[in-house]
Amino acid sequence: MKIALIRNRYSPGRGGAEKVAEKFVDHFTAKGHKITVFSEKFSGEESDKLKWHKVPRGTGLSKTTSFHRQVQNILNKDNCREKFDIIYTMCRTFPADIFRVTEQLHYEWLPIGYSSLARLNPRHFSILSLERKTIHPGNMRHIIVNSQLLKEQVIKRFDYPEEKISLVSNGIDKNVYFPAEEGEKEEVKKKLHLSDRFVCIFVAANFKIKGLSEAIRAIAGLNEETRKHVTLLVVGKGKPKRFLELAEKLNVTENLVFAGKQSKMRDYYIASDLLLYPSHYETFGNVILEACACGIPVLTTRMVGAAELITDNKNGFLVKSAEKIDRMTSILKAYMKLPPGEHKKFAKKALAASKNYTWEKHISDLEKIFEKVHQDKLAPAKTEKT
Repeated sequence: MKIALIRNRYSPGRGGAEKVAEKFVDHFTAKGHKITVFSEKFSGEESDKLKWHKVPRGTGLSKTTSFHRQVQNILNKDNCREKFDIIYTMCRTFPADIFRVTEQLHYEWLPIGYSSLARLNPRHFSILSLERKTIHPGNMRHIIVNSQLLKEQVIKRFDYPEEKISLVSNGIDKNVYFPAEEGEKEEVKKKLHLSDRFVCIFVAANFKIKGLSEAIRAIAGLNEETRKHVTLLVVGKGKPKRFLELAEKLNVTENLVFAGKQSKMRDYYIASDLLLYPSHYETFGNVILEACACGIPVLTTRMVGAAELITDNKNGFLVKSAEKIDRMTSILKAYMKLPPGEHKKFAKKALAASKNYTWEKHISDLEKIFEKVHQDKLAPAKTEKT
């Protein structure tokens, strides 16, 4: 098949959505499909099966809507659209054949991340309008989501036909993320100067949305004696200044370690005892899958798609939202008191939850969807009998 992949930036080796796009391109081109990436930025390597069509930067109140206009202008010129068997978009734009929702639904995020007046802002209004038109059966043949949470939100918010929505879970590279071997956890903790500490790891690029303030407050809620043994290990590229100020205000500065962005994430996971991830909202949350694959239990919110891996009080813990700080503190206090044998049971069940999340299954599921959508496009239009 000849496939147009629409994404405002194609940057292999970066974040979660970029990883999904990279895996798609690598596996589909290896199977003989030809892909043209339509994006403003491209850091891949072109070949006979992978080409880049540069989308010029547009103008307007919103980068999201300006990119939509620019890419659709290109597709509408010189029969460009007809050159492809499938037009696959990983960002809000229409018309197209398949839309994989990679970003938070703006309809869901707006009341969480902004004031009640934000909907009146022209920028937000334009994104909401574009999202509504993108997730419309008249403009999109099929929707791909990566979690049950997101599927339910798409159906509820946009009344999109359930039979045209497919859940394709993210995968995990189990050669990169795997549990600690005998004695390895202690060795890595020593190397990272975390020996004799109960380590809660927090991993994110956007500290605010992923709930770092709430994680700090949850730690601060522990009594002073318990806090002496706790470290909140923060890994990611975010700016720490405002969070250090919060920690100082709450008298927990000594409990925080900002490690910055790390390439060998497995070391940081296996040096930890719990992933503390009170994210406000996201469609999946790869860090939960990564932690589970390393045998690390998770404390997260039900507003994260990957929370579907967690069975409350079995391989981790779930709270309704990031605002449930007192509840998170109580969970931390109770979990720390459990004997080592119980912690090992949690770890074992966390690992088991990641078992079926493979890139092989991810790609296989995508291929079936692409083939079905392609066949539906080729089928003659149905006409009503008179």
